[in-house]
Amino acid sequence: MVMIVLGILSQIALLFTLDLRTRSFDVTALADGRNLITVVRNNFVNLDDVNYEHAPADGPDIGAEDTAGNPRPPVFTLSPGVKARVENGSESTGIPGTSYFEAYLFHENGTDDPIPPSGKREYWIVADETVDPEIYKVPTP
Repeated sequence: MVMIVLGILSQIALLFTLDLRTRSFDVTALADGRNLITVVRNNFVNLDDVNYEHAPADGPDIGAEDTAGNPRPPVFTLSPGVKARVENGSESTGIPGTSYFEAYLFHENGTDDPIPPSGKREYWIVADETVDPEIYKVPTP
């Protein structure tokens, strides 16, 4: 009887541990998304010329080209295991009020979700300067 109870408790502990591990991977992707959107907004304010288009297979570096296709230092590097799908047209143009960014981030070991193309739970982040160009303006004294 004791062995049966111990077996049941071990199974519960194992499932709980695996669930915590999966959720920690999701939190890593979410943290990268928050940091990435901060970098993107700073690029909007600084009028940097960055092409953000990125596929999950492109590696961890985002924004390694300008809008003309010339190489530049990447603006952000994803954490290990985090993948990003940055939509076409996501760029910081260097022209006030015209920049746009849309991305979906997920962790390759994160929570399974059959709906997104990645098969994992994805986190959507967007910054659209065209809707309200005043959002990313630096306040003047």
